[in-house]
Amino acid sequence: MSLANEMPEMSGRAIMEEVYRRHEQFPYIYEEQVMVLIDAAGNRDTRKLRRYSRLDSADSGRYLLLFDNPPEVRGVALLTEVDASDQIQAGIYLPALGGQLIESIGQNQADSFLGTDFSVYDLLPEPLDKYDFERQPDKVIDEMQFFVIDIFNRNQRQANSKPSKRHYVRQDNFYITRTDTYDRHGRIRKQQTHHDLKPLGGDMWRADMILMNNLKANHQTLVKITRRVFSRDYVPETLFTIEWLIENQHMPIEDETKTPEIES
Repeated sequence: MSLANEMPEMSGRAIMEEVYRRHEQFPYIYEEQVMVLIDAAGNRDTRKLRRYSRLDSADSGRYLLLFDNPPEVRGVALLTEVDASDQIQAGIYLPALGGQLIESIGQNQADSFLGTDFSVYDLLPEPLDKYDFERQPDKVIDEMQFFVIDIFNRNQRQANSKPSKRHYVRQDNFYITRTDTYDRHGRIRKQQTHHDLKPLGGDMWRADMILMNNLKANHQTLVKITRRVFSRDYVPETLFTIEWLIENQHMPIEDETKTPEIES
């Protein structure tokens, strides 16, 4: 039986497993991004940055956001590590403070970092064994079929608890294009949407634009991915250390004319 015929019977967990199988499978990703912060008055603050992702195993990974422009944030970095027990360690590196990380920045699900509307949790997939995924009635949005999946933190869940998030998953490609994050009263606090989706070979898709709308603060963060490379050569282990940050905080961005082949 094809997957399409099985979809009416798929559980929330099975749908999320398929999401991860298709779109979270590549362990080495380098991206160049433009980030625009938009406040309630419509003022815009534009930043350029790089993102490095390296999965060391199915259960652990390291992530680095490194800001290049404007000059006042150049060299600022967010360094994150997820270990095999799903524990997250994250810290901000500020060049002006020397060789140290400011710990516990944006690690709580309600926290954000560096003036953005993202928390560390927004940048990482939910560990499948740490959350419960409950399928809700499917929805049609803009003539497209979606799975609707509510997410509960298994360790904090009670009988009458409300979901912490809700994913909207396209049924044609199993890509999460919208995530609503709730406050403790069950109201939408933030909404993340993915745009400009592109197929990258096989079953994998990626969005070239991500919008985080902070409804509580009336603030938005728009991320545009201008370049993406799938290669372990672009994310060596040495990147994810305070020593590398100290030595390379003003390193220029790679030549954009280079287009390396995807490596397996």
